[in-house]
Amino acid sequence: MHNTTVRTRLGLFTATGFLGVGSLLVSATTAGAAAPAPAGASDKVGVGAQSVVYIPGKDVTSGSCKGWLNRRSSDGYVQALVQSWGARCAMWLERADTYPHYKQISYVYEAQLNKRSTGFHWNGRGAGARVCIVNKTLGQTTPYCGSIAW
Repeated sequence: MHNTTVRTRLGLFTATGFLGVGSLLVSATTAGAAAPAPAGASDKVGVGAQSVVYIPGKDVTSGSCKGWLNRRSSDGYVQALVQSWGARCAMWLERADTYPHYKQISYVYEAQLNKRSTGFHWNGRGAGARVCIVNKTLGQTTPYCGSIAW
């Protein structure tokens, strides 16, 4: 009962009854503070303190390049991310407005020994998104793309 998540969910009024006045002061400061950004969350201006969650099962890997998708909980918009563990990796986000015809909807981002992400893009009804990567260190020219997220 002492973790911040439980106190925040209980609310300040309920927290007073269960946890006492000392806990109320702690709860008031932690409940009002912005939560730290989740791993891989965008650092782009305008995103704010919104919940960003990883979309499981949509990853793609080629050598030491890995791409995956995150979803913004507030509106369902998606972003693609790439992580490099040494290789020169290129990554972009594609959308299928009419499956299976995909269209590139983000810039191409390159990473080498770091992580990069696209901005958030619409992924609404009747449209699905996927992340595509190319491992340039291996000389790939054909992209490897993850499964589509609807």
